Amino acid sequence: MSNFATRMIINAIGIPAILFLIHLGGLPFVILIAIIVVIGQIEFYSLAKRKGSDPIFITATIIGVIWIIASFYMSENLFCLLILIAIMFLIIGLFRHVSGSITDISSTILGFIYIPVFLSTIVLLRELHNFQGRKLVTLLFVSIWICDSLGFVFGKWLGKRKIAPQVSPNKSIVGCIAGFFGSLATVIIFYYMGWTPELLSFVQLIVLGLIIGTFGQIGDFVESLFKRDAGVKDTSSILLGHGGVLDRFDAFFIASPLVYLYVLLIL
Repeated sequence: MSNFATRMIINAIGIPAILFLIHLGGLPFVILIAIIVVIGQIEFYSLAKRKGSDPIFITATIIGVIWIIASFYMSENLFCLLILIAIMFLIIGLFRHVSGSITDISSTILGFIYIPVFLSTIVLLRELHNFQGRKLVTLLFVSIWICDSLGFVFGKWLGKRKIAPQVSPNKSIVGCIAGFFGSLATVIIFYYMGWTPELLSFVQLIVLGLIIGTFGQIGDFVESLFKRDAGVKDTSSILLGHGGVLDRFDAFFIASPLVYLYVLLIL
């Protein structure tokens, strides 16, 4: 009950706050994503250190914040910036220890792409056609939250058969199916309530729901894979009953970039 209570407290505070910042957009929303990125990188590089890696930790975290700010102010030049950052990590690696350099640089670049680069797509989505972007990001967050919640409830209730016990011991087939249809139902409800972007047709929104419901859960499995490899249950305890930032936002790391690419493709 204590764990459940702390989860409910975090939800009661966090969900309205995030929805409010999505509504505001602009710099307040960018700051929210930047905070998530900083904590997420700290957690990821801590996992890497548990596996014996020595990532370029402080520099990568600072550059992660710069990347999020750049995605807001200079989104058209992000590819060029990514090339320069990757080269910078390689050059920094030259002045560190030789032993383990492949693992150290690789974990640094993976952590940078997995967290700031992937999450920056949420900022890019929010800035798409302004009002339309706000609706898109709200739909993304709510769909993932509903997917997670239904997956948890139905998994606890009816989830006898596990889908990938070696990666995520608690994830069941029933839970994944419930989460998938929960995400799809959220998109449909949003459509009939008039809360979806007018730029997207009903069929396009259904595809969007399929992407979120499928790849949001794949993001959960990817993060579980990292944790199993590092031998930890949660990436941290900063969010109390929810674990760490990576535990709470794992679905966004895969779903958000794919939603962004899909929206760019159809617009």
